[in-house]
Amino acid sequence: MKALELEILKELNDLEYYNIKSPLNSKEFWREWQEKYNKANLMRIALRSILRRKKLKRKDFYRVKNMLLRYEDIIKYLESLKNLALTTRGYYGYYIEFEEDDEDENYEGGP
Repeated sequence: MKALELEILKELNDLEYYNIKSPLNSKEFWREWQEKYNKANLMRIALRSILRRKKLKRKDFYRVKNMLLRYEDIIKYLESLKNLALTTRGYYGYYIEFEEDDEDENYEGGP
């Protein structure tokens, strides 16, 4: 049981970087969130690239695959924090309705 507890503490210590300490409604939150989200997303992209391009030994393949799953979980965590922060600011979901004067007056439409 002690070995499991030590493993859990090690995992928590490794994940501590992705813990956002700034309050949800602060500018620091968004700065911190963006930095950590970008790092996790780039790591996920790098791991996927390794899986696609490299011929890995079985042990290395599973190690990279587990790391990929870990970063996907981290990204889900960060996205849930983002949604919570947006909700506290009054935004629900991804749809933001603009007033007519908020739209870009120079936009002429089309692709």
